[in-house]
Amino acid sequence: MAKSCPVNFQKVDENQIRVQALLVTLSALGFVLSGSVLFAFLLVYDFIARLFISQKFSIFAQIAIALLKGLNISKRDIDSAPKIFASHIGLGFSVAILLTSLFGLNEMAAISAIILAVCAALDAFFNYCIGCKCYAILHHFKIL
Repeated sequence: MAKSCPVNFQKVDENQIRVQALLVTLSALGFVLSGSVLFAFLLVYDFIARLFISQKFSIFAQIAIALLKGLNISKRDIDSAPKIFASHIGLGFSVAILLTSLFGLNEMAAISAIILAVCAALDAFFNYCIGCKCYAILHHFKIL
């Protein structure tokens, strides 16, 4: 994350976030390729678990933690506020995927899943978080 990013004095592991973003990417693509609503439920569940309950209940967080530990990759702390904001956007897209899929709006669900997959892939592979950029802009203009 850029040094100009506003901080909330709470830190998260950037490596863990990037692995979670990879899992979001794979799940969203799984939905696009299969049309299975189970992928949408998984996305919604995991975002809710991470945002509102505890990462202990997040499948993606637990996989990321185990993978990083197994590969002996050390933590890289960054400010959590932009990542939390981005996760709320990810939750919004996940809910949109789920609801549009349940209502038979399959094209809209697929488009939402592709957008989510692209944004998560940018974070996972290039460390470029679109939600974080939006957070910085909104914070700069004192909207947040």
